[in-house]
Amino acid sequence: MRTFPSGLKPKNRERFQQMFYERMKCYLRRDIYEHVLSYGENDYFSLDKFNEHVRDMESVKKMVEEIIPELEKLGWHCKTSYGGTALFIYSTDTPPPSCWEENEILV
Repeated sequence: MRTFPSGLKPKNRERFQQMFYERMKCYLRRDIYEHVLSYGENDYFSLDKFNEHVRDMESVKKMVEEIIPELEKLGWHCKTSYGGTALFIYSTDTPPPSCWEENEILV
């Protein structure tokens, strides 16, 4: 960022929360893009790690719900796992082996 956005003015403070949400959603897209390019489909994108920037897991889950249709439109399949803390992005019809069902009990 070379300069501050023009909307970063005291008179816009009431919009800062929404501006932050949209900014974090842009970062989520960027991070998922880099994840897909860098890792295999058996590796998940850590929503816990991303939440370190947002500090509100409910907002992160909402962002993911908004972004999944974008990925599906591009031909990807998506599934959350590990209690909603992991996002798997894969090209096959079935999730990767490391993607557990939410109610699956390991013995």
